[in-house]
Amino acid sequence: MTDLSTDIAARSDDLRAGERPAAISRFVLALLGWGLMTASFAMWLGPTISGAPEVALMKLGLSVFMLIGGLCCVNSTRPLPQ
Repeated sequence: MTDLSTDIAARSDDLRAGERPAAISRFVLALLGWGLMTASFAMWLGPTISGAPEVALMKLGLSVFMLIGGLCCVNSTRPLPQ
């Protein structure tokens, strides 16, 4: 085994079930999640360049994708149930 593979194995053994990520990563994930969720709703406030239904369908798909991604980011900051 190389030094790299033993270092990775040693770090993965230190993790415990139900443990939350570090405070800085929780903050970044929460900030990113709330930003994505806010942007998914704010996207509909601005005027569109063209009134084509295809553009509205793409905006809908993108806003749903951003909303689900934001919810996943915010939910990942919570601890796992024991």
